[in-house]
Amino acid sequence: MNLEEMQQAWKELNERVARNEILHREEVKRILNTRRESCLEKLTRVGKTGLAVTATVCLVYVAAWMARPGFHILPAITGAILVFYGLIAQIAGLHNLRKIKRETNLEAQIRHILRYKSLYNCILLASYPIIALFVLFFVYYYGTRFNIIVTSLLLTACVIADYFIFHHTHDRVKQMVDANRELRQIEEESGGKD
Repeated sequence: MNLEEMQQAWKELNERVARNEILHREEVKRILNTRRESCLEKLTRVGKTGLAVTATVCLVYVAAWMARPGFHILPAITGAILVFYGLIAQIAGLHNLRKIKRETNLEAQIRHILRYKSLYNCILLASYPIIALFVLFFVYYYGTRFNIIVTSLLLTACVIADYFIFHHTHDRVKQMVDANRELRQIEEESGGKD
């Protein structure tokens, strides 16, 4: 094998390695985009489910108010605030998820994701005092044994559900941020090589 044949073989090998590297990079980008979109879909599904549940509770609350206008004012007001707060919080969360989905710039999308996480945490922190006030007023005015047991069971179920939804949401947000950062790093690396 002469020198020219060796150089030609070496050049072909380099080209194949470069093509394989580009294909590998594209495959990694596709996987990361799929992971990010999957997490966004899961968060949207949880948000839509929460909106449906909150809207149902809102309708039941309004129907109960109409059917029995003899509610005491403090539990009625705190209950109404709690239900409408939940409805507005779910709508705001879904709006932020739509912003994340529309954004094409990876850096801006990371900022939107972190804003969504911050909003989610603030909503949770603000809801617990309202829930506590509602439960205190409800137990005070409607403090029969049956009402206390039902309220305690509902509150326990809500806290357990909230715990799992909180961790599910934060895990998906973390996966989305990690995928975006890896995609940004791949784009920076490929931008430097091209």
